[in-house]
Amino acid sequence: MILRILPTLIGGLLATAALAQTQYPTSPVKVVVPFAPGGTSDVIARTLAQGLSQELGQQFYIENRGGAGGVLGADVVAKAAPDGQTALVYHIGLIYGPGLYKQLPYDPEKDFTPVTLLGLAPSVHIVNRDLPVHSVADFIALAKAKPGELNYGSAGVGSSAHLGVELFQLKAGVKVTQVPFRGGGPAVMGVISGHVQFMIETAGGLMPHIHAGSVRALAVTGERRMAELPDVPTMREAGLSDYVYTTWYALWLPARTQAAIVTRLNGAAAKVLADPASKAALANAGVEAVGTSPERMGEIVHSDLVKWTKIIRDANITAQ
Repeated sequence: MILRILPTLIGGLLATAALAQTQYPTSPVKVVVPFAPGGTSDVIARTLAQGLSQELGQQFYIENRGGAGGVLGADVVAKAAPDGQTALVYHIGLIYGPGLYKQLPYDPEKDFTPVTLLGLAPSVHIVNRDLPVHSVADFIALAKAKPGELNYGSAGVGSSAHLGVELFQLKAGVKVTQVPFRGGGPAVMGVISGHVQFMIETAGGLMPHIHAGSVRALAVTGERRMAELPDVPTMREAGLSDYVYTTWYALWLPARTQAAIVTRLNGAAAKVLADPASKAALANAGVEAVGTSPERMGEIVHSDLVKWTKIIRDANITAQ
């Protein structure tokens, strides 16, 4: 009896998977961005949503759910039904949570299904133009001569600007002081005005100020130089051979989402990321469009979760 039923069950499961892969989505899809409108995550999500709407024939719409450094919005997706109708666009900050928070309402690996990497954004080490340094070596020498006296701007504990500098302190053997601002934009203005001496922040919002000469760029933090800043060396070229700090952005669905839905969404996202108009939109935000398989994205999440949890805890950084 069981042997007669088994082929029917298997056939039904295969048919359901095939249906999900060909018909998903059957209604509009909510894409949660766990930050206020206007930031890099928001720009990436809106570019992606527009392309996915065209590729898959249903509206992908953005819901901005800011708060608690991204935790509130991510929790919405972690607790959503695993039907592919709620997605998350978030950056590397998702995996900072276990190190920063004593209690986190979700597990970055267990409660989300990675779909694809969306892009990579290097940061730039900028200084106030009146600071008497013109290279990373100059900066390190000054910081060592005045431990704790150089201040840097950030968008708060756990932000990319904060953790980029924490890694810099670790690799360069210096001690500097964080001055939190209400956002990345105000922190950049703090460098320009001289309220703080420097910051290490994602490139997109810095470009106009660098090109205008309002701040001085000492180094970029990616694997290679940026086309927009061809004369600015990488941190490795500037002497910190093991300093690479890149903010990645990715797309997730809730855990236990059908593999067929993940595969279909991954394929559609790959087409969007390959589109010249999408690439240009992301480049304008300082992001290089890069996709991956779901499996590769899962490997990135796991590797960086282990790496950054250790860095955060070794530095005694807490968000509460």
